[in-house]
Parts: sequence; structure tokens; C-alpha cells
Amino acid sequence: MWDKNASPIARYTLNDKAAIHMVADIIEAISADPATSGLAAAIVGAGGELVAFGAHHSCPPLPRLLAQRKAYTALMLRRSTRIVQEDVRSGSLDMSVLNDPRLLPMPGGEPVFINGTVVGAIGISGLTAEKDIELAHYWAAQFS
Repeated sequence: MWDKNASPIARYTLNDKAAIHMVADIIEAISADPATSGLAAAIVGAGGELVAFGAHHSCPPLPRLLAQRKAYTALMLRRSTRIVQEDVRSGSLDMSVLNDPRLLPMPGGEPVFINGTVVGAIGISGLTAEKDIELAHYWAAQFS
């Protein structure tokens, strides 16, 4: 017999507590290294809401904002913001048609997948583009 309360779709969600601990781990990991003093990290949930945020105490305001927008963009477009930037540069993606001023085609955002489902995203900002990409990719993979 069919159970009307059972969902036919497996639901996976981002564990908010794990996200908060992860941002704390990121900040702790970078605190000892002077080369990462400008870093900010943000994690958004499935609806684009900010779930966790942290920054090195000497991180300026702009990277703090950009980390959040990178995470949001990776979530909404369901791909790395490095790829989004490449698509914008090649002309295959016109961000203006999306009519969302929070979207940002700047490397450092990665979607978070659990069992093939995007459940959130992480954004890293404040370092070189290559380092932002590397750290976002590494920390996003820690959720799986």
C-alpha cells in the first residue's frame, strides 16, 4: 500500500552544526599562517541563507562580503564559481539575464554535494584566486 506521508525523493540537507564547526576549523587552520590573514569563509544552506561565517581577525570588509556572495553563487548556479567566471568570460553565460545582484562570477565558491545533491555551498575570499579556489574545493569536499 502507498504511504501518503513517505517522500518519493531522498532529502539531504546541510548539517548547520557541522557547517559552523567547519568554519571554526577553517579559521583555526589559517590563524597560525600569516599568508592567510585576509581570509573569510562563508557557508550557505540550500535556500541561499547564510549558515556559518568566519574571518581572520585582520580580514578587511570586502573579502567578508565576497565570501558570502561566492558561496551564494555556487549554490544558485550549482557549480564552482571558477567555472561561472569562465562561462562569463567566454560569453556562454550572461549574468545580467539572471537579474540577481548577489551573483558573483569570481573564483572561490564551491557547491556542497551530499549523495549527488547540492545542499549548500562554501565561499572563500581574501587570498589569491588560486588559493581561494583550492581552499573552497578542499573544504567543500569535507562534507561528503
